[in-house]
Amino acid sequence: MKILFLSPTVPYPLTDGGRIRVFNLLKQIAQKNDVTLLALETQPTDADSITHIQDLGIRVHLVLNSSTLPRVSLSTLFSSFFKRQPITVARYNVPVYREKLKELLSAETFDLVHYEMFHTAQFYSETDLPRVLSQQNVDSAIWRRLKGETSNLFYKCAYWTQQLAFQRYERVISPKFDAVTCTSDIDAAVFQEHCRKNVVKVIPNGVDITHYHPNFSSEAPAHLIYIGSMDWYPNEDAVSFFVEEVLPQIQDKVPDVKFSIVGGNPSTRVQRLAEREKVVVTGRVPEIKPYFSEATVFVVPLRIGSGTRLKILEALAMGKAVVSTTVGAEGLALRDGEEIFIADEPKLFAEAVTQLLTDSSLRRKIGENGRARVEQDYDWRNIGKKLLDVYEAVINK
Repeated sequence: MKILFLSPTVPYPLTDGGRIRVFNLLKQIAQKNDVTLLALETQPTDADSITHIQDLGIRVHLVLNSSTLPRVSLSTLFSSFFKRQPITVARYNVPVYREKLKELLSAETFDLVHYEMFHTAQFYSETDLPRVLSQQNVDSAIWRRLKGETSNLFYKCAYWTQQLAFQRYERVISPKFDAVTCTSDIDAAVFQEHCRKNVVKVIPNGVDITHYHPNFSSEAPAHLIYIGSMDWYPNEDAVSFFVEEVLPQIQDKVPDVKFSIVGGNPSTRVQRLAEREKVVVTGRVPEIKPYFSEATVFVVPLRIGSGTRLKILEALAMGKAVVSTTVGAEGLALRDGEEIFIADEPKLFAEAVTQLLTDSSLRRKIGENGRARVEQDYDWRNIGKKLLDVYEAVINK
């Protein structure tokens, strides 16, 4: 197949779940297919980063944006409001990207166009080729949860307008595609309300089980880890909730416990958490694997989110015991108490972490069960085959 893959960003370096997912799917589909990637420059390092994509045998067209990705300007806000668009969609409506897409479509013959998220789905009308929309989250659910977490009336209203805008896109834009892929059955059910029968397919998140594998030689005693982009509000909320409401209860039972917050662009709120005893904020790190190795227990105290968490799959692949909230583990078919511990209340979360810190045999058992599960169900190689099956069905229908 000859595939044109539209991405709002260059999926490298692998600094967040979205880039990790796109990079690994590209890696799989490019092995036996002709893939062209069209991506927007959003970081000063993107021109260098595309070499990692090209090494996969993929042709990359990077749309150069003189100021990288524009900030949310007044014109973006007005466009979002009057066109009833999500702000993120309006922000990525970059004319040079649209023009480059038209140029590629007129110059080459493709079998299919892959649109990564609503950021690029807004360009669906540029061609009648078979088209697949890939959704990493249900964005309306994220904004609904944000609305529920704030008491500020201004923010509550702003989040509500974004919830409505994404709900409109889910209702109006999703049916324009021949297939819509989601990361879980929970997300798929939302899109299935608006799309024809059998259009919505689940393409789970995965993990490279050859890269992430158990190695306990550098495991530190009583070391808790959380990994995520720290300029993303759900991550900021998660670590703040953990440090303020959960960690003190763990410290009462395990005084030497240390908590590391690993991820780029920490907000001022996150940086202040480092003032707490035995809380470390690393900022961006060149490689996250060593931090997984150091972790005694991996914690996922998310209260806001959608889709599924790659960080959980990576931790499990490393043989680590994981404690997560229900939201954090949402969409993953993991058995509570056997492959993961799930707790939502601060007291229960603290008790689960403390139990794992103080019982090494239980910790190893949970980690081994989690590793076995990801080998069975979440290997990127198998997930890539599922996406290719979707492509072939769309082309041949």
